[in-house]
Amino acid sequence: MPYALEQLDTPFVAVDVDIVEDNLRRMQQQAEAAGLKLRPHTKTHKQPGLAQRQVELGAHGITVAKLDEAEVMLKAGLTDILIAYPLVGRAKAHRLALLMTRGLEPTISLDSLEALKTVALAGQLAGRSVNVLAEVDTGFHRCGLNGSALVELALTIHGTPGVRFGGLMSFAGHISGHRDVDRITRLIDEEDGMMHDLVRQITAHHVPVDDVSVGGTILSHHLQRLRTATEVRPGIYIFNDMGIVTAHAATIDQCAARVWATIVSQPEAHRLVLDSGSKMLSTDGPIDGCYGHIVEHPDWRIVRLSEEHAVVELPPNAAPAAIGSLVSIIPNHICTVMNLQNTVTAVRQGSVVASWPIMARGGTQ
Repeated sequence: MPYALEQLDTPFVAVDVDIVEDNLRRMQQQAEAAGLKLRPHTKTHKQPGLAQRQVELGAHGITVAKLDEAEVMLKAGLTDILIAYPLVGRAKAHRLALLMTRGLEPTISLDSLEALKTVALAGQLAGRSVNVLAEVDTGFHRCGLNGSALVELALTIHGTPGVRFGGLMSFAGHISGHRDVDRITRLIDEEDGMMHDLVRQITAHHVPVDDVSVGGTILSHHLQRLRTATEVRPGIYIFNDMGIVTAHAATIDQCAARVWATIVSQPEAHRLVLDSGSKMLSTDGPIDGCYGHIVEHPDWRIVRLSEEHAVVELPPNAAPAAIGSLVSIIPNHICTVMNLQNTVTAVRQGSVVASWPIMARGGTQ
């Protein structure tokens, strides 16, 4: 029977299943309205059941980062998987080939000849071609190429046995952290222009570019601006977090996941301590110097984390806090928070309805 989540021992992560469903449906509708395929990135939730629900609602396959994650999803029957990470080395080639013999229909993104050799070897071992996307650096300056180097790589992929050149992939990570919507949309327009120009250059060599895959939840709330993309890969949208709220791509009410914590100490009038430290919230990306948004007390600031402690700064003249009372926190970056959990608690209207194991947590290889 359902029971109140206040009965649970803290700290824990609770996920509102109704908000999740609303978020999934909204993004699917946005992608369809823009004429784009939706290929959600499962690194946020790391749960095959949620990935299956995304596909049920119309997602065109899923995205993962690592082979470990692909293995988990494949065991659950999900076969159309984009591995949005360069695979390098013989060990990776053999693992990919093995997964292909078990039914995986992979697409791999890459940006180097070494990664191309790895994927080509996997295709030769499995006896069929691997679909490959050349990764474009559109401003995040992580992986990816641009300009003539990208075009040359695309042409090389097209002529390499064991692989099939499927198109281009990008991730607009550099728009994260911006609050100004005009600035965000300018960056999205710049990325779209770059992808459009690269497609033109590649097709001038009589090489087709079937797919242009773009990523990011913030970008996915501006799909009407895209001229060139064929698919979009948001991840965080399923839960949302303060990074997405700050970029005006979601509201607090659309944040499905919260860390519940107990006030365990108040050594001074202006300082208290919660039992949810970096092992729950992670130290990822403080926003305005805060490590999460306390829903019940928006003017409280989580200013410091150690492993088991979250130090909260209270405003002047704040009412005394009750040691032992609970608060809920919307994390800054939900992906890293989910990876820290063995399970999360599914709730509906404040009552616990299930416990969800995080099947792909810790998948680093």
